[in-house]
Amino acid sequence: MNIYTKLFGQASVPRIKKVNQEQLDLENAHNAFDQACDRWRRLYKDAVEQLDKARDSTSRYTRGYATQEERDIAKAQEKEALRQIDLLVGQVQGKSNNQFEFYPYRYFAAEGFLPGFNFPRLPVRAFIPTEESGEFISRLRSLALREFAPGNVIYYEGSKFMVAKTKIPVGGADYQRVNVCFKCGYFHEGAASNRDTCENCGAKLADSNNNKALLTRLLSMETAIAWRRERITCDEEERLKYGYNITTHFRYDKQKRQSATVQTADGTELLRLTYGATADIWHINRGLNKKKSEERGFKLDIKTGIWGDAKNDSAKDSIHTDVNLMVKNTCNILVIEPLSVPTEEREAFLATLQYALETAIQAVYKLEADELDSERLGDGKYLLFWEATEGGAGVLSQLLEKPDSFQKIADAALDICHFKETKDSCIQACYECLLSYRNQFDHALINRHLIKPLLDELQKSTVQIEGICRDEQYQKLLQQTDINSQFERIVLTSIYQGGYKLPDSAQELIPEANCKPDFLYKEDGIAVFCDGSVHDSLEKRRQDKIERDNLKHSTTYHVLVLRHDEDWQTELTKLAGL
Repeated sequence: MNIYTKLFGQASVPRIKKVNQEQLDLENAHNAFDQACDRWRRLYKDAVEQLDKARDSTSRYTRGYATQEERDIAKAQEKEALRQIDLLVGQVQGKSNNQFEFYPYRYFAAEGFLPGFNFPRLPVRAFIPTEESGEFISRLRSLALREFAPGNVIYYEGSKFMVAKTKIPVGGADYQRVNVCFKCGYFHEGAASNRDTCENCGAKLADSNNNKALLTRLLSMETAIAWRRERITCDEEERLKYGYNITTHFRYDKQKRQSATVQTADGTELLRLTYGATADIWHINRGLNKKKSEERGFKLDIKTGIWGDAKNDSAKDSIHTDVNLMVKNTCNILVIEPLSVPTEEREAFLATLQYALETAIQAVYKLEADELDSERLGDGKYLLFWEATEGGAGVLSQLLEKPDSFQKIADAALDICHFKETKDSCIQACYECLLSYRNQFDHALINRHLIKPLLDELQKSTVQIEGICRDEQYQKLLQQTDINSQFERIVLTSIYQGGYKLPDSAQELIPEANCKPDFLYKEDGIAVFCDGSVHDSLEKRRQDKIERDNLKHSTTYHVLVLRHDEDWQTELTKLAGL
């Protein structure tokens, strides 16, 4: 592993993984480190503000301007703020530093600054009170969305604890607004949430199965706080046994999606593929299942962070209803749309195909079970696959790059499903083929015989990538270059004739930096500047430096400068690995 990878981490490698990294300098290291500390600064600032606010409330009580209830809340918030500050600055000692969220290696790995292969994504933690003080337990984000959800029971060292509280920032609950599409699973946040139709599939954004499309109180999951419970009531157990209503949604990173089709020799399309590098996946907990239609989401007291459940809670002004919890991951995804789905046993066909493809991909590319995950989206029209481990396994992109990839996957699936070597004891599916503990809720649907015709056709299929050819891309880029810069066209021609990967665009403005590089490699995170003779003057060089430093500070792009009076051809070889 080279120094660049050590500094910038496995999570950042997808941007530059194909670059000849030994030739990249480390000029952006201090900027990356500074950006990685932003989250720590924000949390420390919030903790200090919470401490000041709590002490102010206590002072107001001593002067007779606050109630006893407000004083008790302030004392609890002061204690919580002090502990959070101690954790942030490393003043708390325990059995192992690994239990703390802000153990430096874990923190910087989660922020993408250090390699992530030894330190997983920053987990969600739950605070469990003990006789002396308390301990933190951690779960992967997708698991924590259920295990640390409001009202859930945690069994820890022989005792029962119920999740009763969440950490609320001093400035109040930081809600997000999102509008989701139940046809394809796409989500729209911020200003895009005001849309009426889906940006991805064009369908009308509407509610589905009592689930709202528009969520205005979506809360990112923070540290949970559990309270000891000696007994769990029958009513609580009755509600909890139904589990939580979890929905999954995704969004492609801008300019980082690629489409393809899987076709037979006669041109019949079997599958439509869409690959997205570093896409966002959101898992949303919409509350308990089997609840009345008007009881969506959770109740939250935004003053105390306590999850409300009592009947009279809604009378309080501080109680917010219809609060939904969310965890977010960034990873490579592949969306598969089967084009020949039988009308009968449709759901069973799609469920079986989902697990057959997932298992076969794991077998062909030698993946562990937790390195690849999948889910059926919306009405089952789409199958979503994502690389679930830190940094990604890098296999989903290969499914589009290699024309025979689905031939190998189909062949492996037929073998896994006992069609090559018959197993008489396996009727529809078994634990030696498609059944597993993880898909137990779909066991009644899985039937390997439903997908055999499709697997047989996939054995003779090829992957056809959609998009313009290399020559067309070259001509398009030539037209985008600056008409006053002959050097740009010389460089572009050298890239084309040298067999290097062509840029994604030319002369495209990057708004956040107010900068327009000559060429952009968006997925690889490289901005190329071609400095002809017009850049020779001292004043122009000073202006160029300011502009490019701003680009490095404002974005994650690596800057590659090619000067006409230097050995720019050697510099160009840095693109050889793209």
